[in-house]
Amino acid sequence: MQLHILSSNNMQTIDKKKKQDLGIFYTDPRIVNFIYDILLIWKEKEERETGRWESQKHYPSVIDPAVGEGIFLKVGLERGFTTPKYVFGIDIDEAVKNKWEEINLLRSFGSKAELEVHFYHQNGLIPLDDQKRLRHKRGGLREFDAAVGNPPYGGIGVDFKGKLSRENMELLESLENYEILIRRKRGKSAQPEHNPQTNFFQFQELGENKVELLHSRTEVIKFAQSTPVEILFLERFIQLTKPGGWIAIIIPDGILANSNSHYVREFIAEKTKIEAIISLPREAFKNVGTNAKTSILFLQKLKDKGRKQDLNYQVFLASVESLDENNFKNINNLYKECYNKTMNNNNLVQTIKDEKGKELVMVRVDKTLKAMTEEKPFSRFDVNYWHPKWDRLIEELKVAPIKKDRLANIFPDDDWLIATDHVRASRGEKEGDSYPVEYYSPAGLLFCGYDTSRIPHCTENAYKRMKRARPARFDVLLGGFGMGPTGKSVVLWHEPAEKAIVGNIFILRTKDYYNPFVLDVFFKTKFGRAQFSKYKTGVAFNSLSNDEIQYLLVPIFSKEQIRHIEQEYKKITTYYDKGMEAKKAGDETDYKKNIDSTEKMLKDLIAKVEAIISGEREDVI
Repeated sequence: MQLHILSSNNMQTIDKKKKQDLGIFYTDPRIVNFIYDILLIWKEKEERETGRWESQKHYPSVIDPAVGEGIFLKVGLERGFTTPKYVFGIDIDEAVKNKWEEINLLRSFGSKAELEVHFYHQNGLIPLDDQKRLRHKRGGLREFDAAVGNPPYGGIGVDFKGKLSRENMELLESLENYEILIRRKRGKSAQPEHNPQTNFFQFQELGENKVELLHSRTEVIKFAQSTPVEILFLERFIQLTKPGGWIAIIIPDGILANSNSHYVREFIAEKTKIEAIISLPREAFKNVGTNAKTSILFLQKLKDKGRKQDLNYQVFLASVESLDENNFKNINNLYKECYNKTMNNNNLVQTIKDEKGKELVMVRVDKTLKAMTEEKPFSRFDVNYWHPKWDRLIEELKVAPIKKDRLANIFPDDDWLIATDHVRASRGEKEGDSYPVEYYSPAGLLFCGYDTSRIPHCTENAYKRMKRARPARFDVLLGGFGMGPTGKSVVLWHEPAEKAIVGNIFILRTKDYYNPFVLDVFFKTKFGRAQFSKYKTGVAFNSLSNDEIQYLLVPIFSKEQIRHIEQEYKKITTYYDKGMEAKKAGDETDYKKNIDSTEKMLKDLIAKVEAIISGEREDVI
């Protein structure tokens, strides 16, 4: 049996393509230095209050279970956070193991033999063998003052193939002790207890005296294969840390935002105190081939394992727009004020901008973990969701004099919202002008309408599989995936072909309950855009879910207002249709003239609708 498990970050010995496949991404030293800025704040305060460290000539023990070439440990030594005696690293990758003797970190140890009692070549998800005890440590769980690093993510994960080898049996036995797998299987009510005789988990349902045994190791394998490896490493970081110890880990934002990761956020909240969440820019790892959206999670492991934590504490949330050292310095200074409780209550929400008004840093400390956990439609820990610029606009909508409601409350059933798939070459489906089926894709979503000048086509087999996604006249199409399309909307005011399907776009069939022209205009207002910007999730790309769309807050206009908005919208479509005809004919001048008129009229209508919502005008005419 072959086991594929991701290796660590910062491995320049592997080419970029392999790094992308494995989820290995080099960590910029500016990020690592910032992490130690925060860790040093914690350490210095603890030293002042207890004299635990320098005054006793003692230093924190630090481990990175996906150490790579050791940048996190190297910077920890350079910054004086710890000393060589107290750093430990584990990595599965053979190539990086061969580099340990050559890296600068070795100079701190003085010899290969000394290095080998601090660094081990093995899977970071598995406890060390009894014969490989780390010096000054017993090799098990709950041993380290700090777990720091950037574990792998977004790659192939844990993949069991063939027969169980000795190494894979060892991994399997370790994964049977991972609470996160059980939580994923059973949800919040699962309270795992390890049974040493069977090496399986048992589950105790809350409020009931009933125990259920995990069916088989096949099930453990299934959940290990389908659980993102970054989630397993997140639990491993927590496992390795002493009660009261510190955790600093870089994770993809999906853990913090996606609805299917809600169980992970519950696990984090129950096991740790969330000190800070720092959102990194998409450019953070672009030099190694990914635009993945990531954040730094700073945690303190709870000391009292059995006691339920009070979640009514404030979490330090911040974002940086670029990896400029001054941006990190600003956050560090503000965090220090917050951590030492010297921050003025009037400064709990701050935005730092450059001389041109461009945002550089956002910090807010006015949200409690309780509020973040209870947020609807599901908990959100990602910093973008809590950016005050979205909150201001959404709050303006909530307090506006016009009536409003959630989209889900307006419709008697769920048939109005259709999530769609896309043409899949793996199923023998194809796109091309010669095929008979119209295929409405995100590329056709323009500001003023759908690009009917050249509607793509696809094969009949795609239509047969996806015919539930057949569009109808007056449907609202809403982009729900991708950096550009997410949040873009159009009304189909023309009649689609008899055979047509929509791909990677939500269909909102609202005409019987909410005017589609009005809905499209609202989506384009600042109030609609703010909600899309707030609710979107995604690591590699932005996306929206069914839950988020149903939770959108929309205004309830009067019949007269609706009639006038539709009337003005239909005037706009006349110019747009002329523009599309000109584009088909290759008349660029006439196309541009009509589209310019369309955009001007539509923007004017949007502004008038915003004024109605705000109570500044009664109607659009």
